Amino acid sequence: SPTASPTVSPPKNDENPTLSPMNNLHPTGVIEKLPKDNIHINPGYFNYDLTDEAYGPEAWGKIEATDTDEYNYWKDLQEYLPVSLTENTCNSAKFFNGNRASPVDVRATEDDCKEYHEIRTLDGSVTLQSNNVDLQIRPNMLRISYPRRKNKKDLEPDVPTVDVPQGWGKFLDVVRVDFVCPAEHTLLGEKFDCEIRIYVIQKAGRGVPVITLLAKVGKFNNHLQEALDEFQKVWESNDNACQKSNRNLRSSQLGSKFDNETNTRTLVTSNWNPWKFMQQTKSYWFYGYSGGLTEPPCSYFLHWRIIDTPIELSEEQLQQMKQLIMTNRDPINCKYTSVHNQYGSFARPLQDSSRLLIHRCTCTDFLPDKTRKKINKKSCKRGTEDEWMPNPTDLIPSPENLIETPEETPGETQEEVPVV
Repeated sequence: SPTASPTVSPPKNDENPTLSPMNNLHPTGVIEKLPKDNIHINPGYFNYDLTDEAYGPEAWGKIEATDTDEYNYWKDLQEYLPVSLTENTCNSAKFFNGNRASPVDVRATEDDCKEYHEIRTLDGSVTLQSNNVDLQIRPNMLRISYPRRKNKKDLEPDVPTVDVPQGWGKFLDVVRVDFVCPAEHTLLGEKFDCEIRIYVIQKAGRGVPVITLLAKVGKFNNHLQEALDEFQKVWESNDNACQKSNRNLRSSQLGSKFDNETNTRTLVTSNWNPWKFMQQTKSYWFYGYSGGLTEPPCSYFLHWRIIDTPIELSEEQLQQMKQLIMTNRDPINCKYTSVHNQYGSFARPLQDSSRLLIHRCTCTDFLPDKTRKKINKKSCKRGTEDEWMPNPTDLIPSPENLIETPEETPGETQEEVPVV
């Protein structure tokens, strides 16, 4: 079980999540904020309760960095990172002088796009059902963790890869994809319902590029649902493990529906890959800035590339993602693992970006590869952006964009009503 997971007792008024009457069962129960006296804290535990002085965002700086999940995930790559993972830098005012922490409100603050071509991608052949692909319901997100190749020249595992512009090296391996709801970044002050982060390995000491897509409620997203169906199997497997250990307690509520339920990973050849989300945006352009992890130890080694146009997902899919996380239980001790706050949120508050340099790449910097070949031009002329870009806004950096994130109270940071 993740070291960042709390060991908690289920709330008395919602002992078990209810299940929707579908062939593929979706978790639909919502777990309210858990009382502190029911929590057994593991080392590295944190949560998103803005009023929690011991484990909420304001207390993250007190956590021992080496106890965190993110330290354990990245420590094997320490020699390739520009910072020490053993140092907790969540107190951004102390360590970064308030200008390197993430997440932030994304807006162009400098005219310095050094990228000269689109983000080029290769799908790979690894599928979500591959035995070496690990799907995890984390305490604060959903995660697809890909296997790592020992050497770049190795042909297997054939994971998705990407050519990130600005001298990162051709076709770096994707190591994980995180689904975070709600989105932690905002764009020109606009909030989004989720963000999808695609992390890439680069072993030259510069850090880790993160290709990020924002998502808002709209149309049903078939590609997203393929992934959610696989996460649902993980949820069902965890839930079944707890039912078997405590079947009598739950029999009056669930009957015999789960008696013959199986949760094995099905063997199909669907070539799911995260780059299809980029295709959905119909945009090749993005914002970029150097920042950090959005959970402890908040280490500063990420190079964010945030696509300027959001994708869509349905309201049902958004709720399914949240329920998968909020109602998940550790299959070993059957305790709920979620660390959401009373607003059902897993978002770290926006960090001060008053001196953060954020660049915006547009068609004046580069045109898509196919377009270049077709018209024999590398970029568009200023003033013609609306002919090429789906989101031709925020094109000219302005000093007015250098804004300070105001102090916020818990009630002001969320628009949702508290979860009950």
